[in-house]
Amino acid sequence: MTLVISADNERFQKMSPRKTLNYYLMKTNRLIVWILLPLMIVFIVTGYGLTKPNTMRSLTGGLLNYKTALYLHMLLDVPLLFLLAIHVVIEIKFSLMRWGFKNQKLLNLLILILGSICAILIAYVDLARGLASLPT
Repeated sequence: MTLVISADNERFQKMSPRKTLNYYLMKTNRLIVWILLPLMIVFIVTGYGLTKPNTMRSLTGGLLNYKTALYLHMLLDVPLLFLLAIHVVIEIKFSLMRWGFKNQKLLNLLILILGSICAILIAYVDLARGLASLPT
């Protein structure tokens, strides 16, 4: 038995699949999810440390007191919100694609606008919080 491979078939097998923007978005989204997981755990633990400082101090052996919990909680809120917004926007894009949205350029523009609005709102809230904490 002999195997005959045509020139077209051989050329087709040598070509690697083209990696599109959606491929890189999916990889980025997976990375963001793995970064979000420990950040969310720390954020929840520090939030609990703000509401029940004595319990958290005894559970962590004095490592997480009220002051440390407040510092970590306030330090993590903006990065957590930015990463969460990026994750949600990417997932919205893939959901719209699954639901049959065909126009990729319009979809990318819509997602870019939505992401920009989220970033501006997060920055505005953080700036307002920072200005509110200044002494008058």
